[in-house]
Amino acid sequence: MVRHYFLPSLVYTFYACLDPDFWRPVFTYADLARLPELDFEVGGRVFGVYGHDWRAQPPLAWLELLGQREIALSPEAVRPPTPVVRPLALNQADFVAAVESALRDYTRPDMLHNNPLLRSHLVMQHADYAASGAVSALRTLLKQAAEQLRASPKEVKFFRAVYHTYLQPAPTQEQAAELIDVPFSSYRRHLKAGMTRIADILWRAEVEKTET
Repeated sequence: MVRHYFLPSLVYTFYACLDPDFWRPVFTYADLARLPELDFEVGGRVFGVYGHDWRAQPPLAWLELLGQREIALSPEAVRPPTPVVRPLALNQADFVAAVESALRDYTRPDMLHNNPLLRSHLVMQHADYAASGAVSALRTLLKQAAEQLRASPKEVKFFRAVYHTYLQPAPTQEQAAELIDVPFSSYRRHLKAGMTRIADILWRAEVEKTET
């Protein structure tokens, strides 16, 4: 298993086992985290899952941790170092797609946890990142970018479409169009334009953060 851990392309290791509580001490010693959200059932028997993220703790750092635990009087007292989370480099197309996805999930913070923007320079350097977490920082940035549209007489119609669809959503898009009092076809154009502008605003800010 240790030889396998040193494969250059390895990102994550998973182990599934019966009676996961029985195996907890040995997996904890080897720095394999319990992942209850991945538990599954086969033939009426429940399997538990443990795993290790090699991006957060590479193999050499893992060996160093096990070496310290091997000579410690209380191995469980030797804690792994805090993982270093590095910004994720997204190209413009992927960044724009992530912004559009984040807008759709704006009112569902649980869904935002999977958005790649959480590891963007823009989010990780935002004031809310340390204080309230990455999801809070991302939602703040989306709202601030939308507010820039509201401040422009030419773009306020785009803001209203985005606001009533994603930030403070109406039950349906048809009702959102009624709220802003435009034909549905115009509403759809305004919504698309608003999402494009918000993505453009955030992309330019991301590029500035990357260059500083």
